[in-house]
Formats: sequence, C-alpha cells, structure tokens
Amino acid sequence: MKLKSIVSAAALIAALGVSAPAWAQDDAFTPVTDAMLSAPADGDWLLWRRALDSWGYSPLDEIDRENVSDLTLAWGWSMEPGWQETAPIVYDGVMYLANPDGIAQALDAVTGDLLWEYRREMPEGFRPGMMSRGLAIYGDKVFFATPDAGLVALDAVSGQVVWETDVAGEGKTVTAAPVIADGKVIVGYMGCFGFVEDKCGVAAFDTETGDEVWRTITVSDAPEGEDSWGGMPYVLRGGGDIWTSASYDPEADLVYIGSSQAKPWARVSRGQDDASLYTSSTLALDPDTGEIEWFRQYIPGETNDMDEAFEHILVDIDGEPSYVNMGKLAILWRGNRETGEPYLAFDLGWQDQIDITDEGTFANYREGKIAELGEPITMCPSTTGFRSWRSLAYSPQTRAVYIPMSINCDTAMTYGEVEMVEGGGGNGQVGSTRAIHPDSPDNIGRFVAMNIDTGEVLWENPSRSPANTAMLTTAGGLVFGGDWDRHMYAWDEETGEVLWETRLPQAAQGYPIAYAVDGKQYVAVPVGVGGYSWSSSVPSQLTPEIKRPSSGNAVLVFALPDRG
Repeated sequence: MKLKSIVSAAALIAALGVSAPAWAQDDAFTPVTDAMLSAPADGDWLLWRRALDSWGYSPLDEIDRENVSDLTLAWGWSMEPGWQETAPIVYDGVMYLANPDGIAQALDAVTGDLLWEYRREMPEGFRPGMMSRGLAIYGDKVFFATPDAGLVALDAVSGQVVWETDVAGEGKTVTAAPVIADGKVIVGYMGCFGFVEDKCGVAAFDTETGDEVWRTITVSDAPEGEDSWGGMPYVLRGGGDIWTSASYDPEADLVYIGSSQAKPWARVSRGQDDASLYTSSTLALDPDTGEIEWFRQYIPGETNDMDEAFEHILVDIDGEPSYVNMGKLAILWRGNRETGEPYLAFDLGWQDQIDITDEGTFANYREGKIAELGEPITMCPSTTGFRSWRSLAYSPQTRAVYIPMSINCDTAMTYGEVEMVEGGGGNGQVGSTRAIHPDSPDNIGRFVAMNIDTGEVLWENPSRSPANTAMLTTAGGLVFGGDWDRHMYAWDEETGEVLWETRLPQAAQGYPIAYAVDGKQYVAVPVGVGGYSWSSSVPSQLTPEIKRPSSGNAVLVFALPDRG
C-alpha cells in the first residue's frame, strides 16, 4: 500500500518540448473552489458527472446537431490493462485519468501528452487489474480512491503525494470516484459478502490533512428487538455495499448516496424477511457529521439483487428541490431531496418482479418472485439489472433523462441455503440461466429518453448488444452513448435520430465527457474491457456472434476539424 509518483509536469514538458497547459504557462494554478464544483466553468468537467448535481450535462454547444457528423479523432491515449470503467475529469486544459491497478495520470487535454503519473504499490496478493471509476479535484489537489480502499491526495500540478490514508480495512475495495462536499472527500466502499463485524459504509476525510472526519455504516446496528434484521446478530448482517459516487446539494447541505442490497441476496437464504436497513436505500447524510438525516428504502427486504444503489440526479420538480434515480428494475424513482418524501414513480415496463403504489412506493412482490430454497424462478431483469453503473444523463433543455439499458432476464434463478455463522457469507446464488427479454427478442441494448415530469418516453433506440457507457448530454442538443459492439453514437436529444456514429477499436465503456480548451470543444470516450455487472458475459452468452478484442483500454478524444 505504498506509492510512487513518476515525472513532474514541468520536467516532462521541458523534456518533450510539448505545449504547456495554462497553469504551467502562467506558472500559477488556480485552486478549485466549492463554487466551481457547483457550477464549473463551461469547459471544465470537475467530478465524475461534471458537477455536484450529477447531471452528466455539458453547457458546451460548439458541437451541435448541424455539425456533429463532422467529428473526427483528435487524439487517443492507451490505458493500463485491467477492468476499465473510468470517468475522466478536466480542469483548465488538463485531463486527469484513473487507470486500473491504482494508476492515475495527468494528460494535456489538447494533445494527449503525459504530464505526470502516479502508480500505487498494491498489497501483496491483491487482485491485479481492479478498476477505479474516477477522480475528484479540489483546491490544488487531485483525490484518488484506489481499488485497495486507499485514498491519496496528489498535487494537481506535479502528481506528488500530499497525503494518503486508508478508507477501509482488509477485504474492502473502492470502485466509485470520490466526491467533494463542504471541504471533505466523500468515499463509499464495498466488500461485504462476508459475515464480519467490519461493515461497509461511507467515510469523509479532510481535504487538507487526510484526517477522517466521520464514518457512516450502511448496516443498522440496532439491538435485537428494535432492529430491522429479524433479530439477526450484527455480525451476520451482510451487504449495504457502496458501488456509486455521491451527489451533494450545498443549499440543503445534504449528501445523497445509494446503498446496495442485503447479503445473502434472497430472503430465504438470509432466513428473515425484515426490511434489513439500510440496504437498498438512498441515504441523505449531513456532510459535517455523517448523520443520516433521512433515508428512503425502495424495496424493504429486497430478495432478488435488484440494487437501487446508483447515481442521484438533483433537479427541481414543480418548483421543489428534488432528485431522480433509477436502479436495476428501470423504475424512475423521484422524491423531495430536503425531506425524502416520495413522488410518483415511473416504471419503464420491462420488469416483472414488483408492483408500486399510486404514491410511487413499493407495494409488494408479484406472485412467484420470492424464491424458495432450490426452486428456480424466472425474473426480469436478471441480476445484472436493466441498468447499473452506466449512469443516466439529464438535459435541462428537454427535462429528460437518457437511460442506457441491457434488456435481459434470468430464466432459472436459484438460491440456496447459506450457513449463517461468523466468518461465513456469500450471496446464496446456486444457479441462473440468462435469456434475452421476451419483449425484445432481437436486441439486448436500448437507449431511452424519459421526461422526468410526466414519465413520457420521448424516444427509444434498440441495439443488438448492451448499452455499455454512461450517457452524456450537451447544450448542442446532443446525447452521446456507446455499446458493447464498439459503436459510439450521438443522437438528437429531442427525436433520437442518430446524427453521428463511429466504430471504435474496443467497446465503448466508461463515462464519456465533454470539455473545452481555448474555446474548442472535445468529446472524450473511454473504451475498454472487463467491468462489473457482467459486462462481458451477458453479450457473450446472448449475442455470441458479436466479438470484441480481449484487451485494449484507452481514452479516445473527438473534435471538429480545424477550419483553415
């Protein structure tokens, strides 16, 4: 768990003779402030979804409906091997990039030249090639949550280590990008399949010193008789992992983050059907103390690994401060972000597991969707979900979210008994058979536009292979996204018409972003292999005629041609 920083920015610029980014030319780095994180300069992309509201939206409009067909490759950068689902960030002409295996790099965002690199020395025996979904920048530091559950603050100009600390103990990992809230680095961690006292949670660290400020555990420790775990001893309460980054509302002064399912997955394997707080929930946390100000559990006692643990998009609905989020079931949940009060929810209609009330909350499981030991059940979606880490994007111009989907089912999901003893654990799954959804026999993938006020589906575009990136929206009226079959698209955000399409050397995979340097707009597209939510096995099983290379992580950057 040691570190190595390689190459100072100034030394590399001198050695290579490349053009220096703005901060090097001016010999001054402008620190990133809280105000910048809330409303970045148009050309910057400062957090995993650009800003604290997690819209995934860029206000840039140089690339628009009329000229997007002219996009061409500006530069590319090969990344380290391993699992790749990265979200680049860009500040003042510099791209900061998380690679697999605890490697962070700074690149000139115009040329792709390397400015500095940090390589973490991973613990002995740690699984090689594990991914990191991104970085955050604040003050004069870049923050890197490493796969081995470390947190490193790097000097944004030189890449030198300012401080490092542990987010969590042995056996825990971090995949989500950190987020900054009120001067603190917020990081969630995962690795709670086993029955141990050390649970998963969210932790906050001081940006200047790395000191831990607070830690909130996502599994309730309420004693027997008062708990929501059926009287189960605390050590046997599993799950509540954090997969995804937080959002932050400075006005409400609340941090929003989603927790995953209980483990084992099924009620029958857990031996109880209580709510099992705080799993499958949105947690609204006080950024100063970590106290849970409110929570919303979407499916109490969830039993089929249907996470509601992904990004929260902060918007106003009917003049009220609100949020929208969507988990594996492809139900758009909505609510008040100050109180947690649920609003009407919108079901895309693909799932067959639960019913929801007219008030937009869970009603009950449908018949046959709660498993018995050893008895296979059919369920849509499969445990991969109709959507997962591949984030939605929101456009204020259409008031729509744009949804990347993988439409598949489990036709023989079977759960077994799990020995509930300290030191044991597991998810309880003993078998499953994946299948293409009966209502989409020819296509696994689907890109969907849904209005957040009415639930109206504005358009849908199917694809043979799964949608495999987060979505990106821009003020140019465009939506960008890609699939497992190496296509990258730009759609008209209003009609869904494909305005630009290109074939990539590897599957589009990760978080596309838009940024600008000296007034010129770029679109960066990560490509790669591996990844969570069965990124490779689903298309390999259900569309075996589609092949992709077995390696080749990179970031590819597109722009309009220069006009002479």
